[in-house]
Amino acid sequence: MTADTRNPKEIEAEIALERARLGRDLDVLQNRLTVDGLMEEVKLQVRGQIDEVTAQLRGQVGVVTRDVSLVMRDQIAVASDTVSRTAQKNPWPFAVIGLGLAWLAISAVTPERAPRNKKPRVGMAPVKPATRPEVHHYDSSPADMAAARLEDDADLWADHTLAAQARPVPAYDTDPLWARDDYDPAPRRR
Repeated sequence: MTADTRNPKEIEAEIALERARLGRDLDVLQNRLTVDGLMEEVKLQVRGQIDEVTAQLRGQVGVVTRDVSLVMRDQIAVASDTVSRTAQKNPWPFAVIGLGLAWLAISAVTPERAPRNKKPRVGMAPVKPATRPEVHHYDSSPADMAAARLEDDADLWADHTLAAQARPVPAYDTDPLWARDDYDPAPRRR
């Protein structure tokens, strides 16, 4: 045994300090072992790993960007040399392309002119005016009679279209393909 020169009050004070330190350590351990503490620990670890991966990716992106820019610079130089050589050998296509681009630029800048004589249109077919400007006189030959019949049919179609104020819609079968009867010669209409 060693000779201890401390008095009992000093020993009790040291024991109290040691108890307080152990109590704090136990509190820290208990907080770390709770669900919230464990979640915080996992968050810190994940955040650290994310930071490491982000730093690695930034480095790789820098390298890839530098490599791609060097390759693109070389390819642009080769392409410009090829275009200039081709233009020197055969300038007409480039002149036509230049004129087309100039025309496009001018048409984009200039305001559109209003049409002078705008006729109403239904769909893509021109609509006849309500009054007929001239009446055709046909004789009794078969060709003239067929032309007169076609003109009357066209006038009738234009009149119906103007009256409906809509584009004629073709009839369609409302049943889907898989529901149709292959043996039914006439599809059902609803």
